[in-house]
Amino acid sequence: MLTQPLSVSFDLGEGREVFIETGKLARQADGAVTIRQGNNIILATVVASQEPREGQSFFPLSVDYQEKFSSAGRIPGSFFKREARLNDYEVLTSRLIDRALRPLFPEDYLCDVQVLISLVSSDDEVLPDALACLAASAALAVSDIPIKEIISEVRVARIDGKFVVNPSRSAVVNADVNLIIAATEKNLMMVEGESKECSEEDLIEALGIAHEAIRVQIKAQEKLRDLKGITSKRDYTKPEQDEALKAKVAEFATDKINEIARAKTAKHERSEAFKALKDALIESLGEEPEELTVKLAKNIMKICNGNWYVI
Repeated sequence: MLTQPLSVSFDLGEGREVFIETGKLARQADGAVTIRQGNNIILATVVASQEPREGQSFFPLSVDYQEKFSSAGRIPGSFFKREARLNDYEVLTSRLIDRALRPLFPEDYLCDVQVLISLVSSDDEVLPDALACLAASAALAVSDIPIKEIISEVRVARIDGKFVVNPSRSAVVNADVNLIIAATEKNLMMVEGESKECSEEDLIEALGIAHEAIRVQIKAQEKLRDLKGITSKRDYTKPEQDEALKAKVAEFATDKINEIARAKTAKHERSEAFKALKDALIESLGEEPEELTVKLAKNIMKICNGNWYVI
């Protein structure tokens, strides 16, 4: 049944109003929104599989940000007459969004999730990368895909000694501090940026200004979610657990992992030590442990930034 699009808005300051709308485009996606500021329009869509793939042991999240040629009134003129692959700027923007979104999903959620953010109309003075993560989070908020919290992302730049949230393209050129900050309502999630010089007090001030602006954007997303009537998230198949095995792995490996991590050894030596610990763990399970038991034990011992830990 066709319904009227739902829309909310918030003010960035200085009369810069941002509109978030859902229910008009990409209606078959699990969640879809458009973000509009001036002539800048971003479409974000999210879809997720209902069940994880058989044997899946990791969370397959795919985030792609793309600026369409048509957003600037251009038509690809190459031999193929189609959009080219993502350029470096689009890849880096995708990573900024991915880094903020990934911790929002439950640790035991292993279904495929695809987030597509497309710039469909550009504005000479509006930087779209500062709004792209807002679009992705809003699309997740109005979907039934399970996420723990709503987030947003803003750019904070210091221009002529004053911090500005999401400055214009021409103004940000003169910034001596330029930060991209993502956060939930309570916690900062990610900080990325550059500065010529920045004191600790100035950095804390910038983070505070960003967080206040993000809270306004989160409230707008919550309002849009409530207008759409999203009150609960979908159930999903959780990976098989073995509490007895988990306790056994924790007892065997936790202290050894901490000992290796604190040994102040070279990276390759630490990697070899972790590999040996994993092999010792498998041996401790018995002479011929079942394949499922070995798999569960390896899943319980996770790897992060090259270091093992027990979940």
